[in-house]
Amino acid sequence: MGVLKISKISVILPRSQLSLAMEKLFRFETFHAQQSDSSHYDELLDDYSKRSLRIYVKLSELIKELKLKPTPGILDTLKDGYNISAEKLELNKWEDILSILENKTDPIITLILDKINNLKDFNNQISKDEANLEALKLLSDFSLNLENINKLNHFSISLNICNNNDIEEITKSFPNALISTESLTDDKSLILIAVKKEKSENIEKTLRMFEVDNVIIPDELPQNPSDAHKLLLENLNVKKSKLDEINVDMLNLVQQHSDLILSHFELSKILYDSCELVKRTGELKYFAIITGFIPSSKRKQFEHEFNNWILLSEEINPNDHHNESHSEVPTLLKNSSITNSFEFITLNQGQPKYGEIDPTLLITLSFPIFYGMMFGDVGHGLILFLFGLFLLYRKAPFLKKWGQIFTLSGLAAIFFGFLIGEFFGFEIYSLTHLFGHAPIHFINRSHGLSTINVVALKYFLKISILMGITHLFIGNFITIYNTIKNKEYDELIIEKIPAFLIFFGFVFLMFAFIGTGFKIDQLFTSQRDTPIFFFLRVFPISLVSIYSISILLFGFFIFIIGKPIMILTGKAPKESIIMVAFVSFLDGGIEKIAGSLSNILSYSRLAVLLTVHSSLLIVVNLVWGFPLFLAIPLVILLNILVLVLEGMIVYIQSLRLHLYEWFTKFFAGSGNSFQVLMPKLIRTKLIWKD
Repeated sequence: MGVLKISKISVILPRSQLSLAMEKLFRFETFHAQQSDSSHYDELLDDYSKRSLRIYVKLSELIKELKLKPTPGILDTLKDGYNISAEKLELNKWEDILSILENKTDPIITLILDKINNLKDFNNQISKDEANLEALKLLSDFSLNLENINKLNHFSISLNICNNNDIEEITKSFPNALISTESLTDDKSLILIAVKKEKSENIEKTLRMFEVDNVIIPDELPQNPSDAHKLLLENLNVKKSKLDEINVDMLNLVQQHSDLILSHFELSKILYDSCELVKRTGELKYFAIITGFIPSSKRKQFEHEFNNWILLSEEINPNDHHNESHSEVPTLLKNSSITNSFEFITLNQGQPKYGEIDPTLLITLSFPIFYGMMFGDVGHGLILFLFGLFLLYRKAPFLKKWGQIFTLSGLAAIFFGFLIGEFFGFEIYSLTHLFGHAPIHFINRSHGLSTINVVALKYFLKISILMGITHLFIGNFITIYNTIKNKEYDELIIEKIPAFLIFFGFVFLMFAFIGTGFKIDQLFTSQRDTPIFFFLRVFPISLVSIYSISILLFGFFIFIIGKPIMILTGKAPKESIIMVAFVSFLDGGIEKIAGSLSNILSYSRLAVLLTVHSSLLIVVNLVWGFPLFLAIPLVILLNILVLVLEGMIVYIQSLRLHLYEWFTKFFAGSGNSFQVLMPKLIRTKLIWKD
């Protein structure tokens, strides 16, 4: 269906009924809210926006803390499938959404965050005990009683473990202190520093410059390092056992509430976004104005559901591009379940403008064909096809589209594989005889050697060029159609039609040139038929050449004089006519002809990459000369590498042919996306009680 027709809707209603209006908009689903220029925020919606944002932020932080995934990852989906159970929420009115979020979510957030904080505190305790244990382990062989040291009245004692290399510098730092050291290991020593009480605060400050561990035995432990080490080790083992229990409880708690957390995270985000979009409801004190866009097909339904209030509606003419407000109209695409898988290629170049042709249907046909030709092999095509079916079986929305692309591309690869008679690089029945040839295999096999068949390569180069010409002709026809539809007749006459004539004339002149065997002196004398494609031969070369050059030069001439005439008639701003004509000469002649040639030749990559694919399979099948136990795994591995690496290259090249060679002919891609107020929920199902 492509780009849907859109209607603009304005609803005027009492502010006291805004909540009911939001419920109706949520239930209507396909409503695109237009941002108002009003500086006035509706108090109700502004309050709801702030409250839902608070919940969204808290849930976002919680999800990050718990390392939850709002949507399953690709690898997880491929492994386990797409199993998301949607939480059912029964609603009497729109306000219930926020009430449920606050009443259900806040207690769970508080509960889990308390558990997390307790777990962190417990882990910190264990970490601190492990650090103390390490220090006490070094001192366990010493008979020290720190209790007696701490009871000194006039002196302050600091006991530390330091690096042996730092002892000299530490000693210099305390010239008036009593310092004693004892070696613990090859690189660590125990250092005791005694200073008068009034100078004790300097000890800690100075020691921060060095890598030291202060030896402090907690009051609850014996002050003898050896006894403290034993008791701390016992306590630490008990705490680690307790930690395992806490982690299990935490895991169970997260598993119990993870679905609700993710569901409410999704719902709070949508509630916040919708309130932000709609909360500017005009400057009127007692009345609110909500403006937006809906599909024209749902206009009657909208008017029926909102008939209690004042409605202003109009269908936007998709061809009225001269209307200033036309640029604000969002674009809503509607394609079939198969076709919409290729929408991402269109959207890669930008959103179609409202009223612009959606090329997705054409891409659905051309993309798999291009891909299949470059990847032509029955075996590899079959794997691609089966992988596509596997992705479809996973039933994940984001994988379904890729599954359809792989499936169609795999079928195309199978077809071209039969056309060239290849199955994993081995010869099978070829379909080329259906096109007036004896069966042609892309790979020649003779005397145990495999080489690329030059005849087949030329054959597929012709197919590639013809595909390119057809593809570009379609692009040129679309741009002419768009120009006529938009009533841009001046641009049509002085630019679009001349460009098409130049391309048309150049293409047929090229066919004539090929028909002469690339002999330019025979273009206007040869009476042989012009070869267009294998079985199709048209008028004599001389006649085709004359008409082709005439058409090309006519288009070229219009290009040169078109803009100067517009200036002379006052339909274009005044400029130097000579300069404009010269620029038109370069743009209309050199650039258009050179561009036509480069665009057409670019499609030769279809045959070139098919050659690369077959060449790689020739190399892969050389491995069959190895012993069987070695050959089989190597062949499997190398085929996988070819599938992955060349599959990606082919995808990129097919994408390039559409985005660069084709889209530039007719596609602007400067439209605005239709953003529904209530997008489809993944983890939540809203059930409205009537």
